Amino acid sequence: MTKLNTVLFDLDGTLVDSNEIIIASYIHAYKSHLPGRVPARETIIEQIGPPLKETFSKHTTDAETLKKLIATYLDHYRANEHAYFCLYDGVVDVLERLKTRGVNLGIVTSKFKEAAMPSIRHFGLDEYLDCIVTLDDVDEPKPSAEGVQRALEHFDNVRGALFVGDNESDILAGRRAGVLTAGVRWSIKGEATLQAAKPDYMIARMEDILAILENE
Repeated sequence: MTKLNTVLFDLDGTLVDSNEIIIASYIHAYKSHLPGRVPARETIIEQIGPPLKETFSKHTTDAETLKKLIATYLDHYRANEHAYFCLYDGVVDVLERLKTRGVNLGIVTSKFKEAAMPSIRHFGLDEYLDCIVTLDDVDEPKPSAEGVQRALEHFDNVRGALFVGDNESDILAGRRAGVLTAGVRWSIKGEATLQAAKPDYMIARMEDILAILENE
């Protein structure tokens, strides 16, 4: 019997391809409140992953401007997200197969619940998930282990767990929580960035998760 019976996922960039709406929302927020100081697309991509407050704080120390940046980002994201995002290939099929096998399934995201749930519900991912840990549920976001640990606490039968993500912070959070980690090769940041965080696995397709469970 496989020792792995729990798989946790990051959301954006791992299950849902939301990269373009994220980038567009950042640009819109910067243009609205920091005109003339809009970061290059490459810089925005590098900074995808952490909570909005952390990212925007790199560009302003003014508390009021920070609030406006976050609010404008979220407004633009909510108004336009369905025109941009899609699921990565194989997501639903693999979730169905994992669920059929009785694998514990959860999401650990750096989004607040209000921002995370629309895409989760839009694609029906909540049908397969046993728990969803958002930024509302933790004191410290990834790369802290807290979110992964809270997800694991939801289950009473964890023999072994794997955390799958597209960001360095996902890999570090999983390692700090003492679980196996897998980086996704489709990360917009590139495979080399994830490899630097030393994941246990790098996967090229969602289906590779099934092979990991078999090997473990």
